[in-house]
Amino acid sequence: MMELLRLLVLGMALWATTAVADTNLDIPFPYNCSTKTTCSSLRLKLPNENEEFNAQLVNSSANNNSTLLFDLTNKRGNKLALSISAIEGKRFRVIVEEHDEHRYKLEHSLEKEPNLVKLTIVETSNISVTAQTESGSKIIVKTTPLSIEFYQDNALTSIFEGNRIIFEDTEESEAFTFSVQFPNANRLMGLHEHADNLKLRHTADFSIDPYRLRNTDYGTTEYSLNTTKSMYGSIPVIYGFGNKTSSGIFHHNAAEQWIDINNNRHSAYFMVDGGRLDLFVLLGPSLPETVRQYVDLTGKPHLPQLWALGYHQCRWAYNTTGDVMDTIGNFDTYDFPLDVLWLDIEYTSERKWFTWNASSFPDPVKLLNWVDAQGHRKLVPISDPHIKIDPAYKVYNDLLNGGWFVNNSDGLSPFVGECWPGNSSWVDYLNPEARDYYAQLHLYENFPSTSALGGYWNDMNEPTLFDNLYERTFPFDLVHHGGVKHRDVHNIYGMLQTMSTHKGLMTRDNGTLRPFILSRAYFAGSQRYANKWSGDNWGDFEDLRYSVPMALTSNLVGLPFYGADIPGFFGTATEELLVRWYQIGIWLPFFRAHAAQGSPRREPFRFGNKTQAILRKNMQLRYKHLPYWYTLFYENTVTGDPILRPLLYQYPEDPVGYDLDDEFLIGTDILTTSVYESNATSVRIYFPGQSDKWVLINGNSTHLYNGGTWANIPIDITFTPAFYRAGSIIPRKPRVLRSTADIKNDPLELHIVLDDHQKAKGRLYSDDFESFKYQNEKEYLYYSLAYDDATSTLTSSPIDTDNSPGNLTVQIDRVVIYTSDNADQMTVRKVEIDNTGKKLNTINFINSSIKL
Repeated sequence: MMELLRLLVLGMALWATTAVADTNLDIPFPYNCSTKTTCSSLRLKLPNENEEFNAQLVNSSANNNSTLLFDLTNKRGNKLALSISAIEGKRFRVIVEEHDEHRYKLEHSLEKEPNLVKLTIVETSNISVTAQTESGSKIIVKTTPLSIEFYQDNALTSIFEGNRIIFEDTEESEAFTFSVQFPNANRLMGLHEHADNLKLRHTADFSIDPYRLRNTDYGTTEYSLNTTKSMYGSIPVIYGFGNKTSSGIFHHNAAEQWIDINNNRHSAYFMVDGGRLDLFVLLGPSLPETVRQYVDLTGKPHLPQLWALGYHQCRWAYNTTGDVMDTIGNFDTYDFPLDVLWLDIEYTSERKWFTWNASSFPDPVKLLNWVDAQGHRKLVPISDPHIKIDPAYKVYNDLLNGGWFVNNSDGLSPFVGECWPGNSSWVDYLNPEARDYYAQLHLYENFPSTSALGGYWNDMNEPTLFDNLYERTFPFDLVHHGGVKHRDVHNIYGMLQTMSTHKGLMTRDNGTLRPFILSRAYFAGSQRYANKWSGDNWGDFEDLRYSVPMALTSNLVGLPFYGADIPGFFGTATEELLVRWYQIGIWLPFFRAHAAQGSPRREPFRFGNKTQAILRKNMQLRYKHLPYWYTLFYENTVTGDPILRPLLYQYPEDPVGYDLDDEFLIGTDILTTSVYESNATSVRIYFPGQSDKWVLINGNSTHLYNGGTWANIPIDITFTPAFYRAGSIIPRKPRVLRSTADIKNDPLELHIVLDDHQKAKGRLYSDDFESFKYQNEKEYLYYSLAYDDATSTLTSSPIDTDNSPGNLTVQIDRVVIYTSDNADQMTVRKVEIDNTGKKLNTINFINSSIKL
């Protein structure tokens, strides 16, 4: 019967591809809300008076507990259990499920179970229960019908709307719904990943589909822009931003979800395909606090190695040892910095992972040693979760014999589908034994390589297969370890692969080197293991435009190391667009060029001298700012604060910036935008912060702009404007060589931009750039820097007191001071420093000052 049904659906899909003009067979059947039962049946449904749930407090003597328990019942006789727990850090956890708790409970997304705090009942009545914590967090549970109001410091932040609860509990469906309102918000953000603007759009009028969270691959075509369609990753987080108070929610559930956004009442209605309703409520009350409250749940990433912040060159594919060597050699010949060259699927033997193509890469260890000798550069190969069915392939046999593949719905036989190697089966990463086996495949003795193989690229891990019948992914009735249906864990599959890869790299290098992993699929918590790029984009200006809000949203939901393929994976970008994409790419955390198979070769050295000069200058600007980038990445590991920031994050009191997501901040002190149209001669930009000023750092002048104003900045093809904030100190490298390794120990150059009081301040972090000593042994330098021009004094103070810098030093050999000599122009003066005694180390420069 199941096979007949699948054939019928396949027939429908084939009919659709012939009935719709310009439809590619690689594009999935047009599944949307109207064709998916969970969305189509629940989107319009409102519980009637017999279906609305009422609440009755169960543990009425819970004054010394952290959790309130309620029975939920309605007039139809349905029964559910509700628990509300108070969590440290101004958060609550709401769980709704059947009393027998048979639904799947998600694992691995949370870094740890959060600590509970005392929740004291302060008032009860026939219609409500009020409870609060010692930190000023409060809930009012209205019992008939159910709703839960959340308060912080007596300000209402959000409402869990019980009149939208629907629970299905049959063999065919465990779908459910709920709704949350943010009454004091004026913008909703989140629900990463979508190729959309920062502000979530209004969908509740049914003019467009709800936002869909279902990890998805679009195949051999680019993804849609300006849309609510699902993409490669899913993070079910929503922030309700207001200029006076902000809050948020995180739905801890990895099943497919559809979310209707109502911007008239600032609410979100969730329609979820399975699992349990497990909701974290984040009370803020500011947006930075809300972001930290979420990131604290799912974890912060560790620092990347410094080389990962350099320039990455990729294409499908560098097919031979000679091609790799020629490409890297040309970067040196034409004086372009490079840290990483990537290997796509063709490096393998018959697309079997953890093998080398013997004819194309006959001596991979020798090649890797050569790559390391060229400025300690790295190769990063691709590795997908599907395994070629081949009895002669040891990895396949080991996984088969271990019972470590995802099974068909019978739970007994491995699922077989088609992907790059042909017929394949997929690793069941939900099985800890499978994860351990997959991890050990990365060891040097199992995959001939060296540490110059710097990390791995986990791709196609939505998971993707070449079958449009199931939207190019698993049927939801497949079975994982423990009898778990794929329906309940779909969106976390890719994260589980990166979790296993990360363990493999940690084991491979005995925990001494920080792993680097790039993943296409991800879920909440993926940031602990992997970084992300925006996938198979197209080479046009609109894709360039949307890469910015996508990166901003990714940073807000805890995944900071994010970027886009330069200058678009598909298509043939014009040379002008290529230049513009590099100019914005240097200001995105992940800086990689990539190209589809069959596209023209477009490494930066392949263009004319004029274009080369522009690209070289911009790439060098990226490398010069590595100390600033590295400091921000460290601070993200401590606080969870985003590296890229929309204006509203830093300037919530400035409403002009609320809907601006085509310009952004890097940390607090650098502002930039991009050029989103051809033949542009100016860029219109808003300067945030009524009391701030901004100085142009590239182009032909050092013009000063007042905060709270707009300006049309004249440009040409050579630059896209970037600005330093007055009052900041920006640490930079004075020169650029082949790679990060060649300059990592060079002295620094401090760029000091004076404010109206002729002062400036900044921060600087440094360590050994590769190991976990900064975590395990607290071996690092972290300073607050301050400069007063009235006394020409530069002061350094340690920010941490429990670290042990050891032999680490940071040397300064130049200070560049920007000072205003009239209303709108900055003068730059350079002060060369005698290096004697001008090192930031434990002896000479902690809690001390130097005269410039």
